[in-house]
Amino acid sequence: MKKTVPDVPYRLALKTMPPHSARQAVAPPRLLARLREAVEQPLVAVTSLAGFGKTSLLVQLRRELLAPGAAVAWLTIEASDDRSVVAPAVIASLITALGLELPTRAFNQVGQAGAELWAASELLVQMHELARPTWLLIDDLHQLADRDAIDFIYYLVTNAPPNFHVVVSSRTDPPFPVEELRAHGLYTQFVTEDLRLRLDDTVAFLRRRLGDEVDIETCARLHERTEGWPMALQIVTSAMARRSDIAGTVASLSGATGDVARYFSQFVLESLDERAVAMLVRASLLETLHPGLCAAFGDGVEAAEILARLEQQTGLVTSVDGGDVYRMHPLFREYLASLAAELPAGERTALHAKAAQWFAAHHMLEHAAEHAFLGGLRAEAMDWIEKRVRYLGVQGRIVEVLAWLDRLPPEEIARREGIQLTAAWACALCYRPQDAERLTDVILARPGVTPEVVLQANIVRSAAAIHCDDYQRARVCIDTYDPALGPLYCNTLSFIAIHSGFPERARYYQQISDGHGRVARSFYDSIYGAFAVGLSYLIEGQAKEAAAVFGAALERAETTTGWRSMPAAIHAAGLAAANWELGAEDEARALLANRLDLIEQAALPDAVILAYLTLARYESQKGSEGKAFDALNSLAAIGELRGQPRLVAASLGEQVRQHAIRNRLMSCRMLMNGLDAIVTDPGREDRGLEAELRLIRETAAARVALLEHDDSVACAGLDQAAEIAARLRRGRDQIALRIVRASSLRDDDEGPRLLAEALSLAESFGLVRVLADDWPAALDVLPELDRSGCGDAAGVSPAFIERVTERCRVGWVPKSAAPRTATGNQRPAQLSAREMEILAALAHGRTNKEIANILDVGPQTIKWHMRNLLAKLNAANRRHAVDRARLLGILD
Repeated sequence: MKKTVPDVPYRLALKTMPPHSARQAVAPPRLLARLREAVEQPLVAVTSLAGFGKTSLLVQLRRELLAPGAAVAWLTIEASDDRSVVAPAVIASLITALGLELPTRAFNQVGQAGAELWAASELLVQMHELARPTWLLIDDLHQLADRDAIDFIYYLVTNAPPNFHVVVSSRTDPPFPVEELRAHGLYTQFVTEDLRLRLDDTVAFLRRRLGDEVDIETCARLHERTEGWPMALQIVTSAMARRSDIAGTVASLSGATGDVARYFSQFVLESLDERAVAMLVRASLLETLHPGLCAAFGDGVEAAEILARLEQQTGLVTSVDGGDVYRMHPLFREYLASLAAELPAGERTALHAKAAQWFAAHHMLEHAAEHAFLGGLRAEAMDWIEKRVRYLGVQGRIVEVLAWLDRLPPEEIARREGIQLTAAWACALCYRPQDAERLTDVILARPGVTPEVVLQANIVRSAAAIHCDDYQRARVCIDTYDPALGPLYCNTLSFIAIHSGFPERARYYQQISDGHGRVARSFYDSIYGAFAVGLSYLIEGQAKEAAAVFGAALERAETTTGWRSMPAAIHAAGLAAANWELGAEDEARALLANRLDLIEQAALPDAVILAYLTLARYESQKGSEGKAFDALNSLAAIGELRGQPRLVAASLGEQVRQHAIRNRLMSCRMLMNGLDAIVTDPGREDRGLEAELRLIRETAAARVALLEHDDSVACAGLDQAAEIAARLRRGRDQIALRIVRASSLRDDDEGPRLLAEALSLAESFGLVRVLADDWPAALDVLPELDRSGCGDAAGVSPAFIERVTERCRVGWVPKSAAPRTATGNQRPAQLSAREMEILAALAHGRTNKEIANILDVGPQTIKWHMRNLLAKLNAANRRHAVDRARLLGILD
């Protein structure tokens, strides 16, 4: 019997045509890779809320599957579809994709009882015989309500040959009995959180669409505002593409104006009736949406049904932890709040009062307080506010505590003891030392104050002192305490120990606090304790251990207080510094994105230093020297503004380092004047950090002395710095100082041995960056370690040498440096005859000692000429100098 390809009705043909892939499709490559791996199973479901790019993801998947020659069929489901539509559409789509032929009578009989299963079975048999990988992609499965049609699709899944796979997208779980498939590992489901964009996804998408000049700070701000919602990112990016000021567009982004507001108006509210819209507008006054309260706001509308429908259809309203409490997407709430602002003031006040009474009746006093304050219920509000402030303090939401503190009348704070201590802690931990001091004075002046309260007040004072970088005062605050009460002020003891040269004690104090067992540690107590532990590891050079501590605490902080919160910011600074040392440079920079303002405003001094030094080193190794020094100048400005000399000294010391590795002697001398003014200032208050300031100064002085070829002064400075670093247990600094000393002895036998020893220690700690940061010009010295056997003798692995070498190369040679051309065998006017002789010897692979013997001069003279030669050729090292000379036509 003759077989032909059947004529597919136009209606079915349209259902089997995939949509175009949007130019700004945002499905991240990492998600597409996971999906591509999973689709080898019989059934894969992509289930998420609206606006998360399910369809775009399937379209991109289709393109990837087609590339190697797979057969891919497509079906878009509509609400009116039933088995009489779905079955022939699926069969037609698969026939077209595979290029198969079925008997015409078989296709024509589809729609009759049993005919679909017969045709499907015939198709599955032919599919198996072809052995060609085949996929059926079904979009919007949630719209399919017909049970027979659902059973037909599941029939294909359960009878699929090994080369046939079904992938569905839906806003709800697939209506199939999938548990057996899941139990046998034959089913995978991707959910909303899988499709939600991460920061790196947002960065990659924006740079694909708008170019690499989009900085990570802008990307992070947009990511925070959109909360990883792909639809919002698409809308905003379309607007950004039409404007030149990308950063300004992100800074002014609001759900109440522009394309975002038009989207909400046209595609969300248009589908709702007036009563539902009125309810949502009024509900925008609420932080969380409770269906009962929303119904009261909407004059009895079916609020639960409306919220559930919005969650499924738009994703702009989502349930909290899968329960019956909802929250609005911030941009959507901004839009509705702009409409609520047009309501009469009296109506808004009445709504707040109604919300306060509802929350109080449901024992949610923490929410009742806010609305009572705004609803004019002042008498009730103050009692609830006191409970609210205590609750916020326990939850670690310190910024909100401060917001209440700024709103309450001073007389109310003065007479409410329950607010005072919590507010004092908030001020101490957010760098408001004067307010913390004032509140502790109020607490201690109360008649009949208990010893326990006195203890707490003094611990607050010690915390404020640490935030002011005043460890001398922090010690005074705890000198009179009973050691038996140690767990109550272990954080203060931990930070004092770190800056006194006993980092291991910091971990011991935290173990005491964790294991005391009398009361559970509060969130802020434990989160700052974790920072002390991570910092103690980091200054010892144990970057891996530090990263583990900071990473765990950061995850907890983000979960508890949010991505942009002070607890998250300080641990992001610590983790960024640890990641930098471990060679995860891009991850380090991403951690700081959209957090530097928080760190600058109120973070611990140690967190500020870690953040800005990491940022400066990142920009420097990327070739953005101007941005690097901008970061360091910002660090100095923060120190000046806060009155914290250590921050200024850290900035100056790092600037000396960056100029020194570029052989800029005059710049280093100017910076040393500033450092000396700080360290030797007789009028400067002793804050218990003299050793650290001296370490920064002596290290910088040694670098300058090396540039001046004053080896005796350099050695003396390195000796003093090494003694201080050893006394303070600064493991990373001790390794760096060995490397700097090795750079001064590069032409002596001791130099390679000392460098190998430093690298051996660096490898044991995983400190990949230390050589590139402190002696990037060692690039041409590293091969000598292998030839001399020093590397093997010290136990330095070739793999570590390779990683270190790569970073020296990236960190030293400016990527943007464009080689100039020269004609003929001419030398630039600035190269002397002696430098030309040395350059020719370098081209033949001569060492400094060999060149000195050939030219009959001393090794120090060759070193002096070598530094000048590298500077004039803008070269990173000996090998690079030869390469540059050949590019310039100086050498053949």
